[in-house]
Amino acid sequence: MDKLKSWFAGKLTRENMVVLALSGILLMVIALPSGRKEKEGNEGGSGLSDAQSARIEENEGESGGEERELERRLEEFLSCMEGAGEVKVMLTFSSTQEQVVEKDGPYTSSQTSENDSAGGSRSIDQREQEQSTVYTTDREGNQVPYVKKTLAAAVEGVTVLAQGGDSWTVQKNITDVIEALFGIEAHKIKVAKLVVPSGEAAAAEENEESRGIRN
Repeated sequence: MDKLKSWFAGKLTRENMVVLALSGILLMVIALPSGRKEKEGNEGGSGLSDAQSARIEENEGESGGEERELERRLEEFLSCMEGAGEVKVMLTFSSTQEQVVEKDGPYTSSQTSENDSAGGSRSIDQREQEQSTVYTTDREGNQVPYVKKTLAAAVEGVTVLAQGGDSWTVQKNITDVIEALFGIEAHKIKVAKLVVPSGEAAAAEENEESRGIRN
């Protein structure tokens, strides 16, 4: 540090200028590899191609649409129950849908016989199996894992709001139906009364009356 101060305090000589220039070049050389590695790490950190990332986002969107459709169908089904009236349903899922990819597992086996000094013999069986993911080509020409089946997301909890939800009979009937449909325990099902605005309630009563007349 004192030497540097003396350089700048005095007049720069040719030798000092050469040393400073070499120092600057050395710093640039040291900085370049780290910048390149950081860029490569950012580009390849995810390990997924653009096509694979797009496919994952597409599958997540489809999964969300299927879950909402399941809620709608359950609302329509439960509203047909006697005393239930208008129904709103919210489902919770343990996980999103899972895709099972095809695996290729070549199988090899070998058998070896050994004789010991006492005249005995033994046989050794060796079995090996290595699994690797099977890939296929999508519409864009990219190599993607071959999905052999898709497992739907599992329903973990159900909340039901029904106009007749304050009735113990309606609560029990709805709970029994959901247990039968999804195989979940009763404590994961909640049924409560749906509060409908007065205008909508009148329209719902008219619909119920017209339905009774048709029947």
